[in-house]
This record gives sequence, C-alpha cells and structure tokens, in this order.
Amino acid sequence: MFNSKESNSGNRMRWLFAGCFGTALCAPLSLSPAQANRLETFVYDSTQNRIEFSLEQDIEPRGVVISNPTRVVIDLPGIAYKGPTVRRRVGHGVQSVRVGQVDPSTARLVVEFAPDVNFDPKQLKLKSKTPGRWTMQLPESVASADLNSGTKQFTWPLTGTITAGFGWRIHPITGLRRLHKGIDIAAPMGAPMFAVGDGIVSDTGWDNGGYGNFVEIQHADGSKTFYAHASRVLVTKGQQIAKGQAIAEVGSTGRSTGPHLHFEVLPDGKNVVDPIDYLPIRQIVLDLASNYKD
Repeated sequence: MFNSKESNSGNRMRWLFAGCFGTALCAPLSLSPAQANRLETFVYDSTQNRIEFSLEQDIEPRGVVISNPTRVVIDLPGIAYKGPTVRRRVGHGVQSVRVGQVDPSTARLVVEFAPDVNFDPKQLKLKSKTPGRWTMQLPESVASADLNSGTKQFTWPLTGTITAGFGWRIHPITGLRRLHKGIDIAAPMGAPMFAVGDGIVSDTGWDNGGYGNFVEIQHADGSKTFYAHASRVLVTKGQQIAKGQAIAEVGSTGRSTGPHLHFEVLPDGKNVVDPIDYLPIRQIVLDLASNYKD
C-alpha cells in the first residue's frame, strides 16, 4: 500500500481535471462487486514523452501534482489493484514510476520527476479517446531532460517488452522470495539477442541453476553483461564481439515461463546492478493484468 504522505494536505497540490481543481478530493466512484474493475497496464514511453494506462472498465481518474519532490499522482477510484507496490527507476527527467493501492477501493499511479524539471501543472491533461484507455502528454521540459546521462553506455540487447524488473520478488515458479538480478524482456521465440557493447565472450554454455543456455560478455572496462534462457547460442568462448552483434536467439530454456531474455549488468564483473541504469530509456511497461486470477 502507498505511503499516506502523498495524500498529505500540507503538500502543494493541483488537480488535473476540470471539476477536480483545488485541494478538495473528488467523490470516489463506487462499483458493485459485479462491476469489479482492474488496472491492466501502465506505460511510460520516453519516445512519445507520455504516460498511458488501461483499465478493464472505464472510470474517471483523479489527477494531482504534488511538490517536494515533484510528482504526478493519479488515483483510480473503484480499482482494487491486486499485487505489491511496483516501482521502476527510469532516468533523469522522469526518475521513477510506481503502481500500488492507496486504500481498499483505490489504486494509485505515481510519476516522479527530477528536482531540476519544472513545469506548470496546467500543461498536464489526461485524455481518453477510447473507453478505459488514458494518456497524459508530459511537458517539453521532461522531453528535453537528458534521460541518457550518467552511466548509460550500452544499447538494448533485444526489442521487446520488459516483463520483470530488477529487485526482490516472489519467484513465479518456485514461489520463494529472491533477488531478481536483472530484467526480463519478452520477445518471440528465435528473435536475435544482441551484444550491448564491444567485448569478448568470457563464458557460454548451459546453467543448471535455472538460466538455461547463456552468454557472458566481458567489456574493456572490466564490466560484464549476461544473457540467459537462449534457445540457441551463436558465439563461442573467447570470441571477439562487436556492439549490436547477434550472439544468441530468444528461448525459454532453464527455469522459465515463456520465451524471453534475462539480462544482467555487472559493472565490476562481480556484482549485479539494475540494468536500466545502463540502457537508453525507451519504455517502461508494467503488465499488471497478470496479478489477477480470473
């Protein structure tokens, strides 16, 4: 459940809808059990500079901008989000996105911005052209922020959808709480996996611990990248690799629930970090429908 501080009246708030301006809350929409609604996806798309979310049934969201730090908070009345609070780090302009439950009948979406990103809340508009599907175009000040600054140095290893982020989670197969050491990117079986940077194949083969067919690449600065669950490996140990070179094909080998790439970054060659910090940001996609069991 979200921290109640984001509802604190001491923070400066500005509602994003006609009829919802000011600091007074809009009346929540009540749904009968037969009308139970759910949040299905939440997307931050840096290429389009916008956020999008979809609902099983349409409602009117409530939006507000809160300062210190600046963040957009969107409450979804009548939505019972079934799952833990999910937070994904993004980059510089947009620092993170979050999804969680603020109370038993309200789900909450949060987009947090960097301290140096400034905009007029009046610039923000939530729009719905199709029932249940909402978009919010973000200000140009967000688009102009350097989302690829800092440590980012690699290209993407695969074109696909991020289905699991870095961090502690309940393993979908074992049911045990463990650190997910990388990110999972879903893609069709056989799609090419690409090296994110120049380097040498330091290891490849089969991992009995659950990764299946894998490739490990060591880069000139001592960092390593790791690619797992491949259906087929296209390189050999000791081979020189160029950035963007196909090194394997997407599969579901090892402990896996479907075709995808498990990708890790080890800056010192030993310890894993969130790969998102090293990749140019394109989209953050949270597929939330999987939290529901029909």
